Amino acid sequence: MKRRDIQPIYAETYQRRKRTRRVGLGIFLLILVIISGFFLIRWHENEQLKKYPIRGVAIDQSNGYIDFESLKNRGISFVYLKATQGAAFTDDSFDSNFQRSQGSQLPIGVYHYFSFTSSPTEQFKNFVRQVKYNTGSLPICIQIQYYGSFNESTVHWKKARRQVVYLSKLLRSYYKRPVVISATKQVISRLKLTADSKTQFWLTDGKIGQPNADATFIQADDKAGFRLDKQLVFLPMSVFNGNRSEWHRYVD
Repeated sequence: MKRRDIQPIYAETYQRRKRTRRVGLGIFLLILVIISGFFLIRWHENEQLKKYPIRGVAIDQSNGYIDFESLKNRGISFVYLKATQGAAFTDDSFDSNFQRSQGSQLPIGVYHYFSFTSSPTEQFKNFVRQVKYNTGSLPICIQIQYYGSFNESTVHWKKARRQVVYLSKLLRSYYKRPVVISATKQVISRLKLTADSKTQFWLTDGKIGQPNADATFIQADDKAGFRLDKQLVFLPMSVFNGNRSEWHRYVD
């Protein structure tokens, strides 16, 4: 009968410790790779962001009190304020935000959150009632996003296109300025909109550093942190798709 080779107990303990060290080293290296990858991505994003010196934020009532002078001191060059949504909703902070923004001398714009269920005429009336002529100096923005049960398959795109086109026409005619459509590339494509001197695009899913020739603005971060009055505030930050000289021509 063949004799079994019996390993001493200390040999088994050594092998277990060796395996444990290997597993621990593997986990450590994996964590190191993940952390390094995260910082590498952030570094790349920051390098790409340097190509866009003009940066701005969008503000609504959920952001609370915002010090516009502090925003300006943090490198912000423009601000968009939410005014209305659909045919009835108004932003509770719009009036106070607009009045306080004037002291900062920042270029200000206002935006309307589009409703798929309200008529463009009623949405236009709601906007005019709330905003009056407190529109700032930038193009009026129509923000189009999915909400509730609305998604790519449930939106009636032909009807939505007619509504957006007519609302844009009403706003341009009344305020004598261009309209900028804030939406994803998919939504803009489904609405069959084209950029021109009257209708501009604000891409909410555009890639910083990549070709976005049709975009006037590109959202760079949906939750950028700003230290304002010793408090950390998170705001959606966007960039102007051009250099400083182009920006000055744009706002003049």
